Amino acid sequence: MGIQLKRVKVTDEEISPKVLTAALFSQVEQMPKGYALKERYVYDYEFEYILYSDGASMIIDDKHYELKEGDVIYRKPGQYTQGFMPYSCYLIAVDMLNNTRKNPNKYYVYNNQNFQNYCENDILEKIPQIFQPLNKEKTKYLFESIFKEFITPTEISDLSLKTKILNLICYLYQNSTDPFKNNTIPMSHHFESLKEVIKYIEDNIDKKLLLSDFSKIANLSPSHFHKVFTKNIGMTPHDFILKVKLNKAKKLLAETCHPVSEISRQCGFENTPYFCHVFKKHTNTTPLEFRKKHRYV
Repeated sequence: MGIQLKRVKVTDEEISPKVLTAALFSQVEQMPKGYALKERYVYDYEFEYILYSDGASMIIDDKHYELKEGDVIYRKPGQYTQGFMPYSCYLIAVDMLNNTRKNPNKYYVYNNQNFQNYCENDILEKIPQIFQPLNKEKTKYLFESIFKEFITPTEISDLSLKTKILNLICYLYQNSTDPFKNNTIPMSHHFESLKEVIKYIEDNIDKKLLLSDFSKIANLSPSHFHKVFTKNIGMTPHDFILKVKLNKAKKLLAETCHPVSEISRQCGFENTPYFCHVFKKHTNTTPLEFRKKHRYV
């Protein structure tokens, strides 16, 4: 079968998911270990949550993955897949832009059908093929709630399902890119010390923070700590500190009446003019303009 797959650039605002099917696959007892399911093409976007696995596996394109309880599988249009038992899962198929005109009442993943457009979008592209979020219960709940909403629809189910899928996408993106939430990202043995450093930064953001202080907490040399932090967190200590400072400043500007000078002090900036300069550089607006936009008195 020749694949007719169109790739389209999609902004975050254009993502408007519609659930085509939500199913519970649980025929574990009826299939022997190693039983191969029928291979198939993936026509739409598919999310799968593994509820149970006993040595099960799955082929997606040219890779063979072992399946574990708690794994999330993310498949895209145009891929080729085959599962090997025993496992049970929730399966959700999605029309990402709600423009395929496919009928959920007649939808079946094994039916030959048109391929949905492949969406070129940074968030959708960064969700891994298979990974395991740290919070299994929350992940299971998100899939379960979509399944229940789909099989017992109400007058608001279309809107509710769209919201739930968007929430799932955001949740998977955040978990797959955050080393402290993703159980699959290989963390170094410095995991606990990095958490201590981050807590120290957040608790002392109003003070002068030095690389030497962080390296002592992590029991590493300053240069080695800088490398370890940057590799695992995805940004330098300086950039992380600035991010925490600016996030706190935004919160205080929007939620309090504190003068800008006081907010500058609470966020650990050397002086108010420097705070205003940095804030405008990174937000393209002044602190007072930000407050006027986000706080109504």
